[in-house]
Amino acid sequence: MEIVRLVLLFGHLAGFAAMVGGFFYQMRIKQPEIGSYMIGGAIGQAVTGAALIGSRYALDLPVNNPKMGVKLVLDLIVLAVAIAGTRQRVKSPGMFYAAGVLAALTAAVAVFWT
Repeated sequence: MEIVRLVLLFGHLAGFAAMVGGFFYQMRIKQPEIGSYMIGGAIGQAVTGAALIGSRYALDLPVNNPKMGVKLVLDLIVLAVAIAGTRQRVKSPGMFYAAGVLAALTAAVAVFWT
């Protein structure tokens, strides 16, 4: 089961890399927009994050429920903002920047909330 948890953790980090990497890649463009890789990363973050919580329970590892709840809510907000940003007729950079900042905030919660 530990192998499964580590694979999920790798997938979670890959989702973060897709979100933040896509954000920085698009920042060099005059009109940045949310790409499919950012949505894929946001989906990956939410799914693997929830699965990681389940794997920690299965392995009887400690789980900080308030922290995990905040992270899951932030992941779902990032996903909603990313999807809403792609559905706009006129692409506004506001949704793009909101998705990037919220993804960074999620990482900050993961690192600094101990």
